[in-house]
Amino acid sequence: MKSLTKSEEQVMQVLWKLKQGFLKDLLDNSPDPRPHSNTIATILKILVEKGFVEYDVQGRNNFYRPKIMKAEYGKKSINNLVKGYFEGSPAKLVSQFVTDNKLSVEELEALLQQIRSSKNTNP
Repeated sequence: MKSLTKSEEQVMQVLWKLKQGFLKDLLDNSPDPRPHSNTIATILKILVEKGFVEYDVQGRNNFYRPKIMKAEYGKKSINNLVKGYFEGSPAKLVSQFVTDNKLSVEELEALLQQIRSSKNTNP
């Protein structure tokens, strides 16, 4: 799966939120400052070429929907982040959050509980 540019990801975020829609729907739901409709149309064309979006022609308009779900792309992005910046170690990523005080004790305890539960159900 290819990576998304920042502008492609912004369009995908709107499409993931809407689940499907016409160009006008994506434009109306884009955050301010809203890009021009030609810009979104061009990005949608690229997203179709990359395999992230598919569409049906309805009259004179295209009706878009994501082919790749947000969770699937998020998982790939996290894996790439861990490989590229944390030597392939998810523990180093979590450690960075701890060092930066981005995780509370309660959140860490919840993670530990989740790990323990996972080990009990997957021997």
